[in-house]
Amino acid sequence: MRFKDEHPELFRQLHPTRNVGVDLDSIPNSSHEMLWWRCPVGHEWRDTPLQRRSHATWKKGDPNACLYCVAPGCIVHSCGHRRLRPSEATFRVLTHPCDKCEVKEHTYLILDALDGSAAAAVRILDDSPHYALFCGTAADTVEWWSEIFPLVEAYFVRMVSVYVAIATVEHRPTLSYPTSSLLGACMLRILDALPQNCREEMHAAVPDDAGHFHHTYLPGHHNGEIGWALKKLGFDILDTPLDGDIERRVQFCEQQRFTATGELPPVDLADRHYPAFTHLPRDREGGAVSELRRFRPKQLPPRITAIRVTLGESAPAAPADPLGRTHIGYAPELTPQELWERGRGVWKFRADHVAASTIVLIVSGKTIVLVGSITGMTLHRGGLAILGEPLPDHPLIGRPDPLHTPNPLAHGVITGEVERSGRESDPGRISPQPRRLSPLPRTAS
Repeated sequence: MRFKDEHPELFRQLHPTRNVGVDLDSIPNSSHEMLWWRCPVGHEWRDTPLQRRSHATWKKGDPNACLYCVAPGCIVHSCGHRRLRPSEATFRVLTHPCDKCEVKEHTYLILDALDGSAAAAVRILDDSPHYALFCGTAADTVEWWSEIFPLVEAYFVRMVSVYVAIATVEHRPTLSYPTSSLLGACMLRILDALPQNCREEMHAAVPDDAGHFHHTYLPGHHNGEIGWALKKLGFDILDTPLDGDIERRVQFCEQQRFTATGELPPVDLADRHYPAFTHLPRDREGGAVSELRRFRPKQLPPRITAIRVTLGESAPAAPADPLGRTHIGYAPELTPQELWERGRGVWKFRADHVAASTIVLIVSGKTIVLVGSITGMTLHRGGLAILGEPLPDHPLIGRPDPLHTPNPLAHGVITGEVERSGRESDPGRISPQPRRLSPLPRTAS
């Protein structure tokens, strides 16, 4: 059942301009997609169709009630998710996303860093006596070990790469879990996929402190929700199909099921999301390189890290303006270069947020009026100014602000809209992931 047909009055409250790229006419009645809404009074917020049509207690019998108009005790995060506090009478809007959205964004960063962690994962395996003992024991125990070893090593490198990526994103000097425990957990997963008559002798090569991969989280000392978020994004921490892959290889080796061409039966690993290894300066005989050339990494939507500044109306600048400007704020007759000079500073951004961003969005009236590149920054007593140049032909210009928060400054990630090169990849669709901001107020720019 379409939301449009079942709840026509609520359907009319969908925001006419902010749900860019969403086919509102086909939204199902129980959709969990976060959309923009605007009540008759003019309040704007994000919510799902399922939540909008629910008969929540705070609505007091009116399913079309606006959260702002009723104003129960409620906390609304910048991601649109909320927490109701019936015991409170206050209505608060927070500039940072909720814990679940922050974990999801953190997991996106881990997956972004996954490919770059492959070389480090290979070095960890090469230097590990536990891995050498396990593979050596297997080679002496299983006569067809060399045939399944590419799959085995691919699995080890895949899982170690996740921990290397976690350490990279969290700026850890070492892995978040002892190497022996991590490799031991991988070994137990491999043994589960092997025939029963091979397991007993190989168990002696598993470290005593071996960890365990649970169904919803990775072993280790980090946020337990990361494992669940990885699974939700399509990365299977258990790698469940591994059993079938090894079983088919073992059956072929034991029963000598040669094909007409004498080749091994193919294994479909296209959706297994292993890191790409073709760039590694490594060609260990019998290793995983030849096997992994046919794998592909998880394909994530294009993502751009950006900062956003909101300009007020045009006004005279302070007498001692750090950038030597005579006026600040937005005016429609300004050229892109003039607007860039007014929008690039001076702001109380955190320097690491600016350094991590590739573009700056200059917004007026909840609409992007200019996009600029970021090549550096200059520090001033009142904050910092961004170095770069305006990009007057950028496809985001004229679109609604994708990093909408109550704070005039924002730092976040835009996904599915524009590739890193600035080309439009999926016209009209923006999925913002705003991040936590420094609580400092902006300067009068």
